[in-house]
Amino acid sequence: MKSRLHRIDIHNFKAFREFTLDLEGRHLLVYGPNGSGKSSLYWALYTFLQSARKPTPGVAKYFDPADPQNLLNIHEQGVLNPHPGEISLTLRNAATNNDSTYQISLTTHGTRNQPVILKGDLASDFITYRFFFGFSHFRNSQKFNLWPLFETEILPFCVSTRGQVPLDCWLKVRNANPNPHAHRGAAGTDAYDTFHMNVAAFAAILPGIVDSISTQAQQFYDEQFAAGDPAKVTLRLAVTTAPSSSGSNKKDFQFTIPVIEFGIQVGGMTVNRPQAFLNEAKLTQLALSVRFAASLVNLHEADLKLLVLDDLLVSLDMSNRMKVVEILLSETFASYQKIILTHELGFFREFRRKLGAGHPEWCFLGLHGSAAANIQAKNEKTDVQKAEDYLHGNDLDEAALCLRKACEDTAKRFIDHIEVIPTKDFVGLAEALRAARNKVLAELPVQLYERVLRNTPEAHRDLLIPSGNDDIETNAALDNATKGRLKTNRERLRRLVQDEHVERLRQIKLIDDILACTERVLNPAAHSGTPPLYEEEVRNALALILQLEAALAT
Repeated sequence: MKSRLHRIDIHNFKAFREFTLDLEGRHLLVYGPNGSGKSSLYWALYTFLQSARKPTPGVAKYFDPADPQNLLNIHEQGVLNPHPGEISLTLRNAATNNDSTYQISLTTHGTRNQPVILKGDLASDFITYRFFFGFSHFRNSQKFNLWPLFETEILPFCVSTRGQVPLDCWLKVRNANPNPHAHRGAAGTDAYDTFHMNVAAFAAILPGIVDSISTQAQQFYDEQFAAGDPAKVTLRLAVTTAPSSSGSNKKDFQFTIPVIEFGIQVGGMTVNRPQAFLNEAKLTQLALSVRFAASLVNLHEADLKLLVLDDLLVSLDMSNRMKVVEILLSETFASYQKIILTHELGFFREFRRKLGAGHPEWCFLGLHGSAAANIQAKNEKTDVQKAEDYLHGNDLDEAALCLRKACEDTAKRFIDHIEVIPTKDFVGLAEALRAARNKVLAELPVQLYERVLRNTPEAHRDLLIPSGNDDIETNAALDNATKGRLKTNRERLRRLVQDEHVERLRQIKLIDDILACTERVLNPAAHSGTPPLYEEEVRNALALILQLEAALAT
């Protein structure tokens, strides 16, 4: 990926009146309550990339107040001199640091046939919660036909097959009108013949695309979601009705749209109606497998690759959501610049906790405002930053509460890859700290730590082991091979005592210190009727938690 999305400027488009966002090439995690412009940002990016393939009138209509399909902000349009609608993206070349800005508006079609946008459109992927709603909205009696979803959510991103772009093939026949100009005679016959050829061409490439996605979806599901299944789940996508057409005139013309059926087997038994058999979480896992498989099958090479997700995981509980977050952060999707939008503050915070609030490759923003006012993207402060603000305002109770949350988040992030209490979603502060302490302690020989290292000042630890090996060399009872092994093991023990576990010892000491202050500072802040806090106590707790964040990050 040579180009990164550097800046977004949106004027008078959907929820935005004036909006600017400086990404500086980073990934983006956005929190926004309903109505704050989250989905408008999704559609602005989608519309922009899609515009490279469209004729100019098909783009201008979105910004034309007279066009019924316009996407202008109704509040901006209500003022005397509304700002013209436009979307502008600035891309930065990662190798040269040169910026290129592209714009679409009523009068400007700066993306038209631009290679970086054209390829970026095909290489990027946009996934919204509607895909998963569409995957589970079938009535119990209905056939599980995914063609409507496939047409809108997958087909636009499919790679060329046999030298043909699948979406272009479909667009030639989608309207089922072989003779739109009402030609007569030979011209009319040619029009029908051409239409039938186009249908046959699409029918020839569609099954191969679907079969590839089906195979990849099974592999993805097995790798990511199958571990807890009591019986093997086998999924299958297939074109059960191919697109077809017949007839040579308006009276006898017939057109059949495709049917792509989805089915599963559980433990070798066929489930004819998955929507009636599976719960919503399992259906979402299968939908994710299909949708991500489509992305992986249809990988394109391009300078710009965006992965834009809008409230993707609303049907999953938090543990399953974080599993998907791990997938998104894995090498599988490493080639994408990610833009992840959510209306759930809890998920936003868990995602940020997973990464660490200071991650240099990510920015964490909240959208504030409404379509009637200017929506702004602001940095979402961490609990430590909020605690510092409260301290400056001398609100010690609120500062201590924020520090408690920060401490919990830091400890949980540290123990993220170990099972603490698998049956519990909530882990208390002291519990999380002790789990973090146990994880650190597990990396130390416990007796060595408890009986020797803990009670020996750091400055004196090098005295516990001889600095040289003269005693080994002069021992006549040892052969050369034994001397070599002893010297190697002594060096390992020396590093263990002096170097390798010094940081681990500091981590344990920090955790012990914070556990000691929870009873006085962090716990009483959450309860009424306790003695008042003192500023110095809270400042000391802040310093400890800052040290803990730094120490546990190593």
